[in-house]
Order: sequence, then C-alpha cells, then structure tokens
Amino acid sequence: MPRMEIHDLEGALLDAWVARAQGLCDIRLAADGSAAVCVARWVDAAEPRPYSPSTDWTLARFIIDHEHIALRDLWISGRPPAFEAMLRRHDVTWFARGELPLVAAMRVYVRSRFTEEEVRLRSFDA
Repeated sequence: MPRMEIHDLEGALLDAWVARAQGLCDIRLAADGSAAVCVARWVDAAEPRPYSPSTDWTLARFIIDHEHIALRDLWISGRPPAFEAMLRRHDVTWFARGELPLVAAMRVYVRSRFTEEEVRLRSFDA
C-alpha cells in the first residue's frame, strides 16, 4: 500500500490506522475480492475479523462517543457536501474533512493519535 497523508487516508488503510490507534493486534490489509479489507484481532478475541469503523456506524459510534468527536456538514462553493470532524483534547484541537461523516471522524481520530510523519513513513502489509 502506498504511504499517505492523514487527509488522504480512506478505506482499509484508514481502518488499519484506527485499529492501530486502538491498540488492536495483528492488523493487516487483506485482499477480499477486488478491495482491500482491514483485518484486526481484538486483544480479547482469538480470531482476526474484518474491522471497518470508517463505514460501520456500530464500530465508529464507540470511538465518536468516547472521544467526543463533533461532526458537521459543509457546503463549499456549490460542490457536493463534505463533512468536517473536530476532536479536542486538553488544549489541542484537531480537524479533518471527508466525503462521508465516518471518514472525517476516523481521520480526525487518527490525526489526534499519530503525526503526519508516522503515517507517511509506516504502512501495513497486504
């Protein structure tokens, strides 16, 4: 997988960074048909399973609630709507945008946990 900036993360790669931020074990990107899928093993579970908080509200809700991530929709110069997420911890505030609300929320979560350089220099095995 190519190395990316946080604002470019999407799909399985974004999910893998969220899994890493949550301390999940055995994170990898596996080819599932034509698309890559993040596969993670929870610390308390023996078997790896697909993990996609960037598309699954059930998984994302716990992160959004726990981190108090705020979401809002944006209309920018007549383009289709985008979403912006904000996360504030102590005296630091992070922002991220995405074409979908969960993408924006998970990008801001990753941004609050890792630096751009960490994301740029480290990738996952396919």
